[in-house]
Amino acid sequence: MYESIAVIGKGGGRRRGWGMRALFAAVGVGALGEAMMLVAVPWFVLQTTGSVARTGLIVAVVAVGTVAAGLVAGPLVDRWGFKAMAVASYGVGGAAAACIPLLHHLGALGFPALTALVLAASMLDVPGAAAVTGLVSGLADEAGTPLERANALLGGVHQTAHLVGAPLGGAAAAFLGAGSVLLLDAAACGLAALVIACYVARPEPAGAGGPAERYLAGLRAGLRTLYRHRLLRTVTVSSAAFNALDSGLSGVILVTYAYQHLDSAAALGVLLMAFGLGTVAGTLGFASVGHRFGGRAVYLRSSLLAGLLLLPLAALPPLPVGAMLLAVLGAAAAPVGPVRTAALQRHVPRGQYGRVTAAVDTLAQVAVPLGASATVASVGLLGLSWTLLAVAGAYLLVVACCWAAPGLREM
Repeated sequence: MYESIAVIGKGGGRRRGWGMRALFAAVGVGALGEAMMLVAVPWFVLQTTGSVARTGLIVAVVAVGTVAAGLVAGPLVDRWGFKAMAVASYGVGGAAAACIPLLHHLGALGFPALTALVLAASMLDVPGAAAVTGLVSGLADEAGTPLERANALLGGVHQTAHLVGAPLGGAAAAFLGAGSVLLLDAAACGLAALVIACYVARPEPAGAGGPAERYLAGLRAGLRTLYRHRLLRTVTVSSAAFNALDSGLSGVILVTYAYQHLDSAAALGVLLMAFGLGTVAGTLGFASVGHRFGGRAVYLRSSLLAGLLLLPLAALPPLPVGAMLLAVLGAAAAPVGPVRTAALQRHVPRGQYGRVTAAVDTLAQVAVPLGASATVASVGLLGLSWTLLAVAGAYLLVVACCWAAPGLREM
């Protein structure tokens, strides 16, 4: 039998709850800077190169590089420990973001260097996220907080920061310039790293920071665990499928819906804002009462409700109705993430948490461009309404497969 990270710590103590609050504050500040950077980087590249093609190339390189780095850097989470990797993730990201405007000011920022720095700013995002959820498990135990609630609060902090950070980044780029926004992101990441380094103190999984096994052997062991464990395998495949469908919805369907049927860019903003607010509300609601329900029931019923709510969207309703449906959809789907994270925290062996969780997240990210590409093709061939019905049907099919999967009964 193995032991998971969910049993680290004995709870209580003089610093009860302080570490978790400090971690949430750090994540909120870091996510705010990250959301601002997502707006600032394309704007900065367009301003400095004047090339849409180069902007697209950087986005593609970063997407591929982040996925690859997420997989190969996973074992480093287990080797260095959760706290060290979280600090490194924010520290490296902030340093790379700061170098972009500084080198540009010095006239030393060529396109290859710009591409490398943008990639460096995000290359530890996946292992950094795995490290943060690893810290949450022990901090929740220390604070006497149910694991599902802690994960939901973490998700709520992250979602709120992104909801606020994107328009804030756009406004800051317009008034201060994209380079200044990158410096703000660097400051936010530096502050997040400092808070975690100084105020988050947790025991690590056995073996963290100690003598490490050979790198490739450790990576293979993590992938082998992921393949052989029925629950982890089911969660990985279903997460990738849901991510593929979600990427088609947010990246293709809603844009087409707003452009072709609502005839307004502002309508797209309203739809995305409604979905984001619904997601935050659903996450916080789950944080309040979600720990009282079984993980499998929440995972299946939330996914089922999300799939069913896509069906009325196929009628392409007017903006108020569409926004209301998306708000409810966001709230319904919100508990899936915290439940999935809790399943990983409870079932991944202690010494393999970083590599296994990073692999799960990496495979889920790989599905994003595949889902978006398939949705683009479907809209061109079938039209928007039929594509929405197809996406809803695929969602319900994934839910049915999860319902029948024996592994999910362990959740």
